[in-house]
Amino acid sequence: MKIFVLLSNAPHAGGEAIEVVGHEVVEKAQQLGHSVCLQVIFRDPRGSAAAQQAEQTLREVRLPGVVVCPMLYVEDVADLSSKRGLVSRLRRLFTSLTLRRLFPASGLGSMVERRVREAGADAILSIWSWEALAATYHISGVPKFVYYGNPDHLPMQARLRHPDLFGLPLASIKDRLWLWFERVRNERRKRLNISMMNACEVTANNSRLDADFYRVHGHPHSIYLQNMWPVVEPAPRPVSLSVSQPRPIKIIGSVGNLGATGNTFALTYLGRELLPRLAARFKDRPFEIHLLGKGTPSAASAAALNDRRVKIRGWVEDINEEFRSSSAFLVLTNVNADFLVGNTRILLAWALGTCVIMHENSGLAMPEIEHGVNALLGKTPDELAELIVSAVDDEVLRRRIGQGGQHTFETYYRSDVVVPKMLSLVQDMVDRCRSAPAPAALH
Repeated sequence: MKIFVLLSNAPHAGGEAIEVVGHEVVEKAQQLGHSVCLQVIFRDPRGSAAAQQAEQTLREVRLPGVVVCPMLYVEDVADLSSKRGLVSRLRRLFTSLTLRRLFPASGLGSMVERRVREAGADAILSIWSWEALAATYHISGVPKFVYYGNPDHLPMQARLRHPDLFGLPLASIKDRLWLWFERVRNERRKRLNISMMNACEVTANNSRLDADFYRVHGHPHSIYLQNMWPVVEPAPRPVSLSVSQPRPIKIIGSVGNLGATGNTFALTYLGRELLPRLAARFKDRPFEIHLLGKGTPSAASAAALNDRRVKIRGWVEDINEEFRSSSAFLVLTNVNADFLVGNTRILLAWALGTCVIMHENSGLAMPEIEHGVNALLGKTPDELAELIVSAVDDEVLRRRIGQGGQHTFETYYRSDVVVPKMLSLVQDMVDRCRSAPAPAALH
């Protein structure tokens, strides 16, 4: 097949999750004999450090059969007007509910369509990119396969439902009016996303909940397709935590952008609910919670984490070694029912044989999660604290759960398992569209 692949980040094997997944799709599609035309639609401004790094990464793509298109920038078509007059403000207010304002990458649609047709693509494949969806949903005659993470309205919906946690002001009438209008805008965002997705032949979601969401809202081919991660070298042996060990017990408490929606829920819960219970159970035994990733915690999260045992590490160069040197990985991004998502970070821990402890809500998004098999699942902070202490004190348990996670990863989530499955589904989509009867001519 000739596949037109769209990403929001340059593919990079050593980057963040979205860059790693993009790299795996592009590289393995090429290895499987497909021709790939790669298009990145970038949301950061031209000239920014992120844009310069992405441009450099794209220049370094050297894969036979992969053609790299010049990068497109959302800012080139976004409405960045800053005029302060009353008329200008009213205009921005009335246009703020339009597709072009809520999904500015839709303004790149004509250029992307021209490149798709010039490439002679058999299929369009977009990866975790609302920019790609907005720029391609309208294209006819070339079937569209959308591999998606979260529905676009979901993070903002969760934030608007918990304004205190995310620092949204509520003190004045003006603040409350703004909050009301943002809810209106987000409902419009939701409806537009559903409409665009329903214009695409297949939506493949790495959360079962999201697959159900689009199916309920009318999509005829909304499916669950596992997330993915490349194969990594597993830890040779789980960390031994004997009482004579001089180092503190190390638990990884978070991975990823510390200010992101899921991590804000997770870190606040960690500080307010879990940390005091862990301190009570560990008593005089030293322990540390390590938080890994870029970004800054919200003010609420930072206040909750004001404890010397919490180590905010930022971006780390060798995250695999961080997992290998820890006793457990704690996943709390799904503690709040208003924000339930699939997590790529779980896959890394599984691939390395790390014992994963998480809130039981995670299993709603990723059905392969099984308590006592590949994870330890708790519902309350007391249950989670007991599971952490049990895992720390029981090397056999840690090893069994880590091995169970490795088996689950090998079976369902390796990129060399998921990408061939994905491309088979793309081929089925293309074949189905080719065999469909042509629309009747109008008289």
